[in-house]
Amino acid sequence: MQTFNSENKEDKWEKLRQIKQLESNGALQILLFLYETGKTKVTDIKIDASSGTIYRALNILARLELIDEERIRPYTRYIQLTGDGEAIAKKLKEINDVLEAKRGRQRRQARS
Repeated sequence: MQTFNSENKEDKWEKLRQIKQLESNGALQILLFLYETGKTKVTDIKIDASSGTIYRALNILARLELIDEERIRPYTRYIQLTGDGEAIAKKLKEINDVLEAKRGRQRRQARS
């Protein structure tokens, strides 16, 4: 039987904490939005969330190094996915595609 020392447990909890941060309102939606649109102005992000929620999610994504930010004077901010952000967003897109296909099948079944 394998035993885990305290360092391994801490690493495990750190990974889980990072995933929990992605559960933050808007973070997953922003990753998908940026995956589909590419580099965009912060003010052009269109998801079902308030501006406060969007900015909190952007801070989380930046802290996790999943997005890069470019500021252009005086007030324009552009956001794009990092390599890691794109890898995660690609997986999210695959999950979303499976869920959409399932919804389509359920609708067709309900009509027949």
